[in-house]
Amino acid sequence: MNFYTLTALYVVFGGLGISIFLWGKPEGNSMFDRLYQLLCQKLPSAIKRVAEKSCGKRAPDFLDWLWTYVCYTSNPIVQVFYLCVIVGGFLTFAAYGFPHMPNRLVGSVHKYVGSGVFVVCLSVWWKACRTDPGTVTSMNVGDLCKIYEWDDVIFTNAQCKTCEIVKPARSKHCGLCNVCVARFDHHCIWLNNCVGVGNHKWFLSFLFWHLVLCLYGFSLGTVLIYNVIAEKDLQNAVFMDPLTRQKHKATWTIIGQYMLAMEGMIIFVSLLALVMGLVLFGFFLWHLNLVRIGTTTNEQSKWSYVKWALKQEGEQGKEELKKLVNPFNKGMIANFREVFCNIDVHRLPGRDPPRDGKRDQVQTKSSNEKKAKKS
Repeated sequence: MNFYTLTALYVVFGGLGISIFLWGKPEGNSMFDRLYQLLCQKLPSAIKRVAEKSCGKRAPDFLDWLWTYVCYTSNPIVQVFYLCVIVGGFLTFAAYGFPHMPNRLVGSVHKYVGSGVFVVCLSVWWKACRTDPGTVTSMNVGDLCKIYEWDDVIFTNAQCKTCEIVKPARSKHCGLCNVCVARFDHHCIWLNNCVGVGNHKWFLSFLFWHLVLCLYGFSLGTVLIYNVIAEKDLQNAVFMDPLTRQKHKATWTIIGQYMLAMEGMIIFVSLLALVMGLVLFGFFLWHLNLVRIGTTTNEQSKWSYVKWALKQEGEQGKEELKKLVNPFNKGMIANFREVFCNIDVHRLPGRDPPRDGKRDQVQTKSSNEKKAKKS
């Protein structure tokens, strides 16, 4: 199976998988719905039945536990996968690409620049992983309720049923991390951490520097490949078919097959960097735009639901829709300042309760129990 067939299969199956993830539903009769039901419902059930017959009744329980651990708990599996990809990709490029430097197009300095960018990527990733996203506690919830006031549209005065403390506006309880996070954006599996007010800037830095690494690697790899073609004068070369012994003048297809055989690892890593770079570019722009308009991924989802609900109410709903304003949008400069000059939720000046003065809502369950014992 040649390179072009593998690429086509990768694009087809990769695109199909993304389509099933985006548009497939547990109920429905569309093609994506049926594929979703097949892959996510019928296939797992069949695997569990086979496992039970082969390994006993405990096998399905183990599979359920494994699925819950992988998909519904905070675990380092994706972080390990990330390290394998980025470290493996860099070491592969260094092993096969660095020997081609320096040449007439690329100097030795790129070895050190590339290594520096790689180290920065790992450092920023680790910083985003380890930085507290902005955990809401009984000690800071009062101040946070003053900083992030409820708009009574997408955020109302409510209590987190798990943490048993008031939920400041813009916060959300993360089921994976089991904490409420101030100015919650989303839970990032690559960081194994939530993205909130405390580490949003590090998450954006993580996207930016990995985008730089991918585009830099692709550009450098492309130049190295071109230099090999130019140095060997492959455009004017004559190639011989090893089976028929027939000679052929160089074409880009023949040159491509030759380069895949001789410098396949550089080409593979460069193409991988290009694909990942394009994905990161779109994702980075998406998040920058969210910051620009003063919203988060979580809030974007809430606003979409509110707008959909109002549209269902007919003309009256459409009139209400025109009046909708995002109260958290303070202007582009202030929005970016809020992210990059963020507050530290654990070093807020006061320890006052929320606006309504309901101290019992701010306390945790343990605090309430202690008070009851004292009384």
